[in-house]
Amino acid sequence: MALKRLLLLSAFLVGCNDNNEQATQPNEPLAAQKSADTAVTDSHKDAANTELSAEIIAEPEPLETPPQVTTYTLKRGQTITHVLKEAGFSLSQIYALARDIKPHFDFKKIKSGTQFDVVTHIVNTPVMTAETMTDADINSNDTADTDTVKEQKHLRFATSYGELIEATLIDNTWQLSPISIEVRQRRFSKSFEISQSLYKAASQAEIPANVINSAILAMSHFVDFQREIRTGDKITLNFSQSRVQQDAHLFEKFSAPQKLVAIEFVNNKDVYQLYQFEDAYYFADGKLAQNFLMKTPLNGARLSSSFGKRKHPVLGYTRQHKGIDFSAPTGTPIMAAGKGKVLKANYSKSFGYRVLLEHHGGYRTLYAHLKGFAKGIKKGASVKQGQIIGYLGNTGMSTARHLHYEVHKNGRAINPLTMKQPSNIQLKGEELVAFKTHIQGVNQRYAAISKSDTHIAE
Repeated sequence: MALKRLLLLSAFLVGCNDNNEQATQPNEPLAAQKSADTAVTDSHKDAANTELSAEIIAEPEPLETPPQVTTYTLKRGQTITHVLKEAGFSLSQIYALARDIKPHFDFKKIKSGTQFDVVTHIVNTPVMTAETMTDADINSNDTADTDTVKEQKHLRFATSYGELIEATLIDNTWQLSPISIEVRQRRFSKSFEISQSLYKAASQAEIPANVINSAILAMSHFVDFQREIRTGDKITLNFSQSRVQQDAHLFEKFSAPQKLVAIEFVNNKDVYQLYQFEDAYYFADGKLAQNFLMKTPLNGARLSSSFGKRKHPVLGYTRQHKGIDFSAPTGTPIMAAGKGKVLKANYSKSFGYRVLLEHHGGYRTLYAHLKGFAKGIKKGASVKQGQIIGYLGNTGMSTARHLHYEVHKNGRAINPLTMKQPSNIQLKGEELVAFKTHIQGVNQRYAAISKSDTHIAE
């Protein structure tokens, strides 16, 4: 009986084992795959970690601190050497810069007040590599002896409005790079009334001096500012002005370029409209507004003595006054009435400091009793119309400050105020069509500005 029970128990256990084997056999491939995937993943992780570790060790990234910008100003009485020494450059580096920069700029032309930016970059570069780094280096936190500290300096300064030079010192050698700064044009439209002086009224309206001078020069050919200005006369000046978009402090010693685009002048009942086109001013019908000689060679003056016979204030007897006199403050700029050549720029007993210009067509103009001459005005020098040649004074046989102005035609004195010299230049054909298109665009662009009395960017 016991034997029978033992045989039955053995058969039962064998059946259970067979069932267990059949149940586990289908799962063996999946388990094997999981095991293989796990091995591959671990292998990839190990490889990635190895490559990352090698990369970190072999190619250390430089640690660059934010650049430091220091501005230095050339003070009166200083030289460029003073400023650059203050900025930390050695004498040898300064002399090398002065030599290398000559093809680009002459340091002798730098004015006091010019500003320089010195930009300093400091870079800490680890020098350890995989080949030289040991396990001890990797585990160590002390890297003070494994960094290379490099200092690089850039010197930036302006050479003209909107133009910079950047000089970079690399291994004690200068590398020079001219840089053009972005410049945008802003449009302005200003209207104001003239009571006495165009220059004074325009200055009060905050018109730039260069724009005022351009307006005076353009209109002086057909308007006598001393006799034809009436209270209530109105003028509108449309002009543009350049503005740099960065590093404005470096350009403070340079005048922002300005351009007078159009003029509308209401003189009593007459209306004059002028437009700049191809470096000259034309009326709206295409006729050139500029004549051979300006009527008056200065602005803001009062006509104190006319052309013709008069009693001489010094000599005391009557004689022919061959010119006209203008009374104005001492130092008022005197302009060349037309393009020409300087025949005389010296002192005479009668005229004091005087300038005599020769123009084409047999014309000559004389400017007398000056306080002094403008820079570059000497015998043989060429001058442009409107160029400043001297300054009003009270020298020679003169009882008060004034300008004595004469115009001669083939050796004969003529009255500058009645001189007839109509322009015979008129745009025609394609030039006239281009001009008409130009003034239409100008009128459209400045119409919105004049209504809002604001300025906008071009």
